[in-house]
Amino acid sequence: MTSSIQIICPSNPQEVPFQHLTEMLLAAFAAQDGIVNPPSSAKSVTVSELQWRFARDRLFLATDEVGTVVGQVWVEDTGRDAYLYKLSVDTAIQRGGIGRALVTAACEDAAVRGKEKMRLHVRVELTDNVAYFKSRGFEIVGEGMHDGYDRATFWKMARDLDRMSGS
Repeated sequence: MTSSIQIICPSNPQEVPFQHLTEMLLAAFAAQDGIVNPPSSAKSVTVSELQWRFARDRLFLATDEVGTVVGQVWVEDTGRDAYLYKLSVDTAIQRGGIGRALVTAACEDAAVRGKEKMRLHVRVELTDNVAYFKSRGFEIVGEGMHDGYDRATFWKMARDLDRMSGS
């Protein structure tokens, strides 16, 4: 699947299909309904939020052979490190390596920009997601808790960027 996929990092907001990205996020994160508590903030994402994030963060898009966007991941610069979030792939073609290609591109870009680690959060209930990121070189480095909860609601995961093999 990934042989026909191109990863791009657009710099012009006019090149970004924000409505499509919003719809893709909502569809991808719908699988978490009834599983994660509290519900994911991705469930309330809007076009204007993504436009705001585009002005602040880096966006990586996966496009197919005709240029249709089929995946996305966002990366926030957090100083020495980078924070990966809102990874989503078109639900009709998930599990074909697109997410892996996006994560690899984001990590490689962060490494080139001198970042030490790529960080992310994964909900504790999403054991498949935890396993996926472990397979991408991430490790659990802590836990976090949403306001109003008395238990860990997410794992903090990180990956050293100086060892880019096994992307």
